[in-house]
Amino acid sequence: MKGFINNIFNAISDNLISGGAYYLIAKAAVVTVLIVIIAWIIAFTAGVGISYLKSYEKKVVSRLGRALSFILRSVPVLISIWLLHYCVFGSSTLSGIITAGLSIGLYGAGHLSEIISESVKKTQERLSGGIKGKLEKYYFRMVVPQAMEDSMFQIKRLAIQLLQWTTVAGYISVNDLTSVMYGIGHRTMYPFFSITFTGILYMLITILIEWIFKILEKKLKESNDKKM
Repeated sequence: MKGFINNIFNAISDNLISGGAYYLIAKAAVVTVLIVIIAWIIAFTAGVGISYLKSYEKKVVSRLGRALSFILRSVPVLISIWLLHYCVFGSSTLSGIITAGLSIGLYGAGHLSEIISESVKKTQERLSGGIKGKLEKYYFRMVVPQAMEDSMFQIKRLAIQLLQWTTVAGYISVNDLTSVMYGIGHRTMYPFFSITFTGILYMLITILIEWIFKILEKKLKESNDKKM
């Protein structure tokens, strides 16, 4: 029993403390958060914009929106990362973070536009005739907020999915959490501890995302109630 406890303490010391591991992990956590923030800014702005195109009355514009949505949600994130990293932005550390965030964000935009568009169809049925006739005018101010409130669970699930996609950033040598913890586990020969600890960190971030979405859902509901 004593030997087992000593092994645990040794694993903690080797993986989280020795060789400045705690500093590397903290930096990697910041990189992962940066990628998630970039991804969500792009996913939200592009996703809402594409959903607007899809709901446009002119068929040429709506078809363009549907085409963009299909392409973005169909191309695998890893393929997009490789394409942007090796063919567009180059291989610097900063561009790696931006590339990962952009690739994940565009993938998210394709899915978010689909989620919002489906919800918008249902939202339109509840709007008054005056607003229905001026959908383009009220789209961002009333239609999208209501659609987002109605589909908050799906959007939250997408947010967690985008977080999980950050684990592929290591393929272009970005020192995210997964990449750094893998390196530490390889160095210390404690892969089980390293992998398990990485999973725990991602679960904690997931809990944070769910907490943020609870607050957002409450604020959005209050805002929509005032508008209606």
